[in-house]
Amino acid sequence: MKTWPAEELHRVWRVQLGIYQAFADICERNGLRYYAGFGSALGAIRHGGFIPWDDDMDLCMPREDYETFLQLAPAQLPPELELQHIGVTEGFVLPFAKICDRRTTFIEETDTNRRYHSGIFVDLFAQDAAPDGEAERKRQYRRCWRWARLCSLSEYGRAKLPEGLNPAVRLGARGACWVLHGIFRLFRLKPAFFYRRYLRAARAWEGGEIRTWVSLGDMSVAPDYDPADVLYPTRPVPFEDIQIRVPGKTEEYLTILYGDFMTLPPEEKRWNHYPAVLKFAEDAEAKE
Repeated sequence: MKTWPAEELHRVWRVQLGIYQAFADICERNGLRYYAGFGSALGAIRHGGFIPWDDDMDLCMPREDYETFLQLAPAQLPPELELQHIGVTEGFVLPFAKICDRRTTFIEETDTNRRYHSGIFVDLFAQDAAPDGEAERKRQYRRCWRWARLCSLSEYGRAKLPEGLNPAVRLGARGACWVLHGIFRLFRLKPAFFYRRYLRAARAWEGGEIRTWVSLGDMSVAPDYDPADVLYPTRPVPFEDIQIRVPGKTEEYLTILYGDFMTLPPEEKRWNHYPAVLKFAEDAEAKE
């Protein structure tokens, strides 16, 4: 993990807090459920704000509210903010959305080939209904994982492969990815084609009372399954110099995710999204 200069990291945090407040304002005006989850909830409880070495915010919404937000946001977000998601943003292939400050630039070291403008952002994840049985849960995850990977390969031939792969396996996997990418380009299969199938798999268990929510959008890790009564209703907690909403039973939620969440992880297990390119709005204004 690369270490952020403190001043730069705090400036990134300030932009993200502004994005959060604009997002929360839309949700409150329109009665949409949401909360800050994952590391953002952990930071709120353990640090009273951002995790000191972290550089992002993670927001979560039930699928129904998420889809409503995608419809409302373009007209209701401030003009300096941009909602990015598949079907709207050319070159965007993630199965979740981002809200970014279009006046800034934030290009992660692992994403320098992206074909869309990436500003300082917050991640927005949809939560889907999870089946009760373990076999059905594995089936839901496998299907979503497959369609999400194909969605990415339809736009970018160079895939992110797991660490620790045998060199020969890695070489073969890279070759297979380029072949699939070429086939998809030949037949003009766009990310939206695969994302529709991702949604079908993710939403297969909708209907009736939802006892468990699952966040499937971050396909780099195993999904987390959260009881509905642990998440909602949410509650406000202090975060830096504002308040954010977190799962109602926050400590139980964090225990499900992290176990002993109050103990700091060793330095080798701390991570962030260190950028290859970082520009702030005021930096661009100063040059004019």
